[in-house]
Amino acid sequence: MKKNLTIFLSLLCLQLYAQDEWKLSRNENGIKVYTAPGGDTKFKRIKVEARFPGTIEKLRSILLDVANNKKWVYHTRQSSLVEMVNSNEVVYYAETTLPWPFSNRDLVIRMHFSHDPTNHSLVVTAVGVPDAIPVNRGIVRIRYFNARWEVRSESPNEIAITYFLTINPAGNISPGISNMFVTRGPFETFNNLAGLLKH
Repeated sequence: MKKNLTIFLSLLCLQLYAQDEWKLSRNENGIKVYTAPGGDTKFKRIKVEARFPGTIEKLRSILLDVANNKKWVYHTRQSSLVEMVNSNEVVYYAETTLPWPFSNRDLVIRMHFSHDPTNHSLVVTAVGVPDAIPVNRGIVRIRYFNARWEVRSESPNEIAITYFLTINPAGNISPGISNMFVTRGPFETFNNLAGLLKH
């Protein structure tokens, strides 16, 4: 009994620590962007919380329309479908523009959808698969990307989103430089997404 109590308290402390390590960095237009230490890497992790008018079905259609990511995903120069694995999984390519003196980055992502109509929820996982296609000359391939969307319907026309992102931009971008601007991309992306969900 005592051993079980010790294990329970240890797990509780770990959970509380995990919650406390997130620091609110931006709160605007109903979008909250948090940062946290990166653990094994010096690049900060990101969490976004937002509540928007819209539906899970609309969000799913936007995410699946990877060719149009440049309309809403921050600094996307181009994107295209690599493989339609099945109705719930795609592999796609995206190139992101960076200002001089940095080279553009690109990445290949495997995105999987898990929809639970009973609980009115959707989980989307997106992981980098850097070796899925050849590297383009003059562009730095991002080799580590891990994202997760946790979405639930709050009402017939409103959804709540919690988004987690861990990424290493690779190349000559130091953690110090990256962490200075780490909240801008997620905020701009979600701000654009809110507009798409309305239409």
